[in-house]
Amino acid sequence: MLAHYEINRERDENIYVSADCDNVCPVHFHRKVEVMYVIAGEKKIYAAGRDMVLKEGSVFFANSYEMHGYEASEGGRQTVIVFPNHMLRDYYDTFGDMLMGGCVIDDEEFCRALVPHFEAIAGGECNKLVMQAHCDMLLGLIADKLGCTEGVRSRQTFVDELIAYIEEHYAEEISLESMAEHFGYSRYYFSRLFNAALGTSITDYISAVRLMHTLDTMKRTGCTASEAALACGFSSIPTFYRVLKKNYNYKAVKDLL
Repeated sequence: MLAHYEINRERDENIYVSADCDNVCPVHFHRKVEVMYVIAGEKKIYAAGRDMVLKEGSVFFANSYEMHGYEASEGGRQTVIVFPNHMLRDYYDTFGDMLMGGCVIDDEEFCRALVPHFEAIAGGECNKLVMQAHCDMLLGLIADKLGCTEGVRSRQTFVDELIAYIEEHYAEEISLESMAEHFGYSRYYFSRLFNAALGTSITDYISAVRLMHTLDTMKRTGCTASEAALACGFSSIPTFYRVLKKNYNYKAVKDLL
């Protein structure tokens, strides 16, 4: 599964809310924490490495750097909230080194008790202090319900360094060997660390970053796909098109180009 890192999402320090609609997005990940409440109908998503169908009244939780994506679901309505990093300081202090015991809660009674927090945050009419309290309550209750294990998620600094390095060098010739040497690991061990941390291979992740920057460059400058792809680190135009088709369906590719 080719997923992209939402660098633009990281730069936005506002809370993101998409309320009472059918949320659709490709598979992606970010440092921020994301939650969804399924208001009506079922919701098709990709998370925890597989396709899932959430039932009405359930809650989905995407922890930092966990891949997730939402498919169109006819008749479905959900509220999605993405919390900015400055609102997650207490969450990171409490749960930053822990792994949650799942990502879906389907206990309807418990989930209904979370609705006032979703509604208050989505409404956006609270002052900052009250908004922070709703954020802390919502994430704290979800974390308690899912359960967590200590000492297995202490990779956040490592992931931050990986992403920062690739964002700085994506247009250059970088490889598993060069990155392993930079971070001081053997090739084999670094590959295992990378896959465990981001859930994808180094090659696929670097390709996804280059693709994102290529499309952004085309949009900003009006240059051709070939010019943008080569400037953003792709070794050849066929490689760019292969990655593009792997990440987008035929109609989306036509629209992008």
